[in-house]
Amino acid sequence: MKTQILLIDDDPIINFIHGRLIRKKYPDASLLAFENGLLGLQYIKSNPENTYLIFLDLNMPKMNGWEFLTAVAKEAAEVDLQVHIVTSSVDPEDKNEAKKHHNVHSYLVKPLKDVDLVHL
Repeated sequence: MKTQILLIDDDPIINFIHGRLIRKKYPDASLLAFENGLLGLQYIKSNPENTYLIFLDLNMPKMNGWEFLTAVAKEAAEVDLQVHIVTSSVDPEDKNEAKKHHNVHSYLVKPLKDVDLVHL
């Protein structure tokens, strides 16, 4: 079993920036990026033996972050994962909704900063 970091965001520039920040702090980390929740979910389903640290955007095409969280909750018993929402949304309703998902460990505003990675 290995730990993998997944960036799930439809913005390739954000994935690049976040990837650079994570690699700077954790140079040996296994890091993958997906442009929507569906691709991330398919990867997790095909590799359930891994442990996942997921940085998840909310607004994406095909499968948004909320849909991903609902779908991955069905897999949660079989998969070890921790989700950190990383979004541009500062809407209090989104923050409250995030608290309803037991896999969500934090709600961060884009872009990720060094201080966001300290507590992981």
